[in-house]
Amino acid sequence: MSFGQALKAYRLTKNMTQAQFASTYALDRTQLSRVENDEREATIQMRQHLSRSSWRMALTIADEETDGFISNILKDVPNLDLHPAALKDILLKELDEAESALEALIMAKHMDPERRRKSAERVYLELRDVSQKAAVMQGVLEEEFGLDRKQLIKRHEMEVKKGER
Repeated sequence: MSFGQALKAYRLTKNMTQAQFASTYALDRTQLSRVENDEREATIQMRQHLSRSSWRMALTIADEETDGFISNILKDVPNLDLHPAALKDILLKELDEAESALEALIMAKHMDPERRRKSAERVYLELRDVSQKAAVMQGVLEEEFGLDRKQLIKRHEMEVKKGER
C-alpha cells in the first residue's frame, strides 16, 4: 500500500471528506488529493504534521521512510487487538521471548560461529517483535488517555540526560 493509499484509508476511518481532513490537520486540500491519488509525494512538512497528529500515520511514515526497519505492524497484523489489556499481554509475551533469546545468545559464546549467528538472528527478531508491539502500545495509550507524545518524548530525553533512565 502506498503512502497515499494509507493516508486515504486513514482519512476514511475518520469518516472525513478531504476538505474536513485538510482543515482539521492544517493541510492544503488540493495537495492532500494529489498525495492520496499518488500523483505527488507528500512534503516533509505534511509528513511531520501527520506524524505529530496521529501515531498510526507516524508508523506508516516511519515504515516507508526506513524501508521497513521501523515497520507498521498494523499493516502486517491488521486484526491486532488494540485494547490496552490485550496489548499488555502480547507485549509481556514478546518480552519473555526476547529474554529467552538473549539468554541463549549469552550461552552461545562457546558455540560455533554459525550457531551464534542463528542465535543472534533470533534475538534480533524477538527485539523487533517487542519494539513493534511497544510502538503500538504507546500509540494506543496516547489515544486512550489523551497523552501528549511530544511532551512525553521531551520528558524522557531530559530524564535520560539526567541519568534518571
